[in-house]
Amino acid sequence: MTRNLSRLITAIAAVLLAHGAVGQTTPSYRNSIVAEVNDKIITRQMVMDAMKPEVTLLRRQYARQPQLFGQKYTQLQADTMEALIRRELVLSEYIEKGYNLPESIIEQRIKEEVRSEYGNRITLIKSLQQSNMTYEEFARYQREKIIQMVMQGQFISKANIVVSPRQIEEYYVANKDMFRSGVEIRLRFIFLEARKHGGAEGTLKLANEIHQVLQSGDSFAAVASVYTDQYRASGGLKPDWIKRGGLAPELDQAAFALGQGQMSPVVVMPQGCYILRCEEMNQAKLGTLSEVRAQIEQTLLENEQQARKDKWFERLKRKSYVRQFLF
Repeated sequence: MTRNLSRLITAIAAVLLAHGAVGQTTPSYRNSIVAEVNDKIITRQMVMDAMKPEVTLLRRQYARQPQLFGQKYTQLQADTMEALIRRELVLSEYIEKGYNLPESIIEQRIKEEVRSEYGNRITLIKSLQQSNMTYEEFARYQREKIIQMVMQGQFISKANIVVSPRQIEEYYVANKDMFRSGVEIRLRFIFLEARKHGGAEGTLKLANEIHQVLQSGDSFAAVASVYTDQYRASGGLKPDWIKRGGLAPELDQAAFALGQGQMSPVVVMPQGCYILRCEEMNQAKLGTLSEVRAQIEQTLLENEQQARKDKWFERLKRKSYVRQFLF
């Protein structure tokens, strides 16, 4: 189960409240049912509405990578569906087991939520009105969120998880690259500004021709000193060291995929085309086991807790009626 499920909880709850997940739905919603959990249903519209905030972020992040966007969208869709199903399973288990969380505790938690998130009840009401949600629906959502937290805290606690020194050492050996401080590189690049070279089509054509010349063995620095629109005097050499994340995402990905002395394919950007060459690489320093021990222990604790959570939900599924349909 991916970690981003927790980020969907608020949006999911609002969607379920808006659509009334208690089975009394209109025929139009029934025609788009994508899952049934005991006596509750999940519709296609509920999933899509719950996905909206994340989809907006994906569109911005992968605007120029439609294939990758499609993959991320499909995964988000599956994660959202699973989160909706798990929510209903927890609430069903709470009712079936006869748990009874005191209403005084719930009311106190709701007051704390209002105070921390909205400041006061008046601001809350205005916010709810903008979302077409009543206070009663908000309170029901808060109550069910608290139930989920209590149930998961009881059945999926870290309290009895023990991480041994051997597990920590084995994880460190198997994942050393995770504990390096970060690679730095120096780049030479040829940048062709689109407005200076006949627009996008003409610039790409020229960039491909230059790339072929470079592949034939010509000096990158010499070619850059003639063609690049930036750092021409230094043969395209950018003077400062670059760390991962220091460039635009497309350039960053291309640059840090290179080994020392390697050249990238043509990278097309809105402003023009780039050809990159990794001139020098400063290998990352590996943190010692003692320096990263606490980090590894926390990771192993979280991994084990997630594994237990997945097993718990699988047990809940086996004892419940869960049916999914093609989206």
